[in-house]
Amino acid sequence: MIEVRSLRDALRLLFIFTREFRLTLLVTIAVVVAGAFLLPNRYVSDARLLVKPTQSASVQLPVQPGPESGFVQQSPQRDPLLDEEKMATSAPVMLKVAKAYLAMSSVPPQGGWARFKFQLGKAAAWCKELVRDMFVGVGLMDKAPPEDRLAARLAKRLAVSHDPGSNVMEMRVTWGDPQVAQGISRAWVDAYFDERANAAGGDALFDFYQQQNTELNDTIIKLKQQLRDRLRVIDATSVEQRIEDVTDQLQKLYRQRRELQAEREALRGILGAAGRQLPAVAGEVMTEREISLNPAREDLKLKLNGLKQQRLDLLRNFKDGAPPVRALDESIAGLEAEIAAVNDNVVRSRNMAPNALGTRLRQDMQDARINVAKIDANIAEIDEQLKQLQAAREEVMSAEPSLSRLSLELGSAEKTFAQYSDYLLRARVIRDLNRNRLSNVALVGESSFTPSRVFPKSMLMLLLTLPVALVVALVVVFVLYLLDQRIHDGGRIEKTFNVPLLATVPEIARDQEGSQALRAALYRIYCRLPLEQIAERGLSLGVTSGRSGEGVSFIASRLAIVLRQQGYTVREGALPVQPGEMLIVQAPPLSDEHALIALRGCDRIILVVQARSTTVPAVESALALLRDALGRVDGIVLNRRVFEIPAKFWKPISRWLGAY
Repeated sequence: MIEVRSLRDALRLLFIFTREFRLTLLVTIAVVVAGAFLLPNRYVSDARLLVKPTQSASVQLPVQPGPESGFVQQSPQRDPLLDEEKMATSAPVMLKVAKAYLAMSSVPPQGGWARFKFQLGKAAAWCKELVRDMFVGVGLMDKAPPEDRLAARLAKRLAVSHDPGSNVMEMRVTWGDPQVAQGISRAWVDAYFDERANAAGGDALFDFYQQQNTELNDTIIKLKQQLRDRLRVIDATSVEQRIEDVTDQLQKLYRQRRELQAEREALRGILGAAGRQLPAVAGEVMTEREISLNPAREDLKLKLNGLKQQRLDLLRNFKDGAPPVRALDESIAGLEAEIAAVNDNVVRSRNMAPNALGTRLRQDMQDARINVAKIDANIAEIDEQLKQLQAAREEVMSAEPSLSRLSLELGSAEKTFAQYSDYLLRARVIRDLNRNRLSNVALVGESSFTPSRVFPKSMLMLLLTLPVALVVALVVVFVLYLLDQRIHDGGRIEKTFNVPLLATVPEIARDQEGSQALRAALYRIYCRLPLEQIAERGLSLGVTSGRSGEGVSFIASRLAIVLRQQGYTVREGALPVQPGEMLIVQAPPLSDEHALIALRGCDRIILVVQARSTTVPAVESALALLRDALGRVDGIVLNRRVFEIPAKFWKPISRWLGAY
């Protein structure tokens, strides 16, 4: 426990830990000097690659849009060179570099000393592998190929980086031989480009799309054969055309059937009208009569007959009540009224003959019946054709889903084949570009050969040996200061232990027993004693320590001398004390079981602590023991206090500090 309050106290630390300071200084100097001459040399080989993120040589693969086509996911800004660095230090690249290094290291170098080191390294590697095999055999280590283990070590020694905002990626190899470093750098660049070509997928994409095109071609041929067989079954070139043809035929037959039905209904109407008129027509008519006929009447009758003939002809196409038939009926009725108004002529003779109108009506009715029968036969034939066409349509409709599916699959396969053909062309271009290392990464700096080593910097290390050694030694002194639990001075005793510090007794030589510093310390103890109670009931003073050899007898004897010089009666012994008497009890160390018994009943209890020897935990333990057993501790005396800076050093230092 040292209180550092000024530069003097800081200098004290150097003299307190002089041995450690010197040892650290010498060890640091020795280590730095040995490192400057014995550390393995390191050489660097650099390769620089220019990455152009704006150019892309990747194949645009088809993307299926999501349900929300208007949604565009935001892409955060990211340095694209980070991906390139990750790829350059990936496990496949390091494995290729490790294999290349093993191939290079298997060739023995030229020269006797180099060959000796090569053989020595091989022997060491063999021993290392043997020890590793033993650990693997007992299960302490996992079995791994030498290439993988070497790749893991290379990943720690190969560095790739780039400056912020720069598109130049620097690949650095640090090794003990400049030629080997250059060879590893070249192998690393080649492995990176090969792995990047594999990651770009030129060969894989070309093989994939070529295989997909072959499979799609076979699928298209099979689908066309299945579609041809199905169309042969329904006797059509395509299902749509077949359905359209059958539909057209059905529509024509339905239209023809409706026309025949209309004609049949018209003939039936004519038959009904003729059947109703036939009873009203006379069976016979006079063919010859010798009478004087009225020519106007005959003309009207002829017109009437013509109108009736026209009516019969209309009834073949129209029903009763049709506008043309009603018009003729009105004309006939008008003529009949005119005929009725004309006078008859005198008949001279007459000959009877069958009525031509009745005969005509009967003939027309017979013809109508024959036509109706023909129409019924045509309708029956049309119905049979309709049934056949409907059956054919049902067959086509039943085959239509499978044919449509085959058509859709064929169309999709043909579209996919066309897309894959385009992608195959792009993949072929990418493959050729990757084989020739033509991409958005260009090698702008070949692997360099640097014969000058980058580590160790021997001259710089030798120049910085002394400053570094001083800094390390000072750091060690500071750490020791933080870890030191010994009590060197009394600066923080009262604050730390909550016990008053009565005096600090300096270390004195034999010829300095009467020194002024010792007398001042003893008088400080004397002045803090309650001397006024000596005359009334006496005063007992117990002096003890945590362990033996801390100066209890020295403090007690010197304090007794001071008290006698002041005219007090002083006795050294055991209790009880008499009025007017000063009793000093030299108790054994607290580690002795009789110490507390000797101190019991003392008016004042003083704990003696030896500087540079007693530690803070020891003082805390002693104080706790006294407080628990006796209830109090009246003070601490720090004995054998030493000013660590020798006088021959302190005098010039103090003069120099005083000048400033």
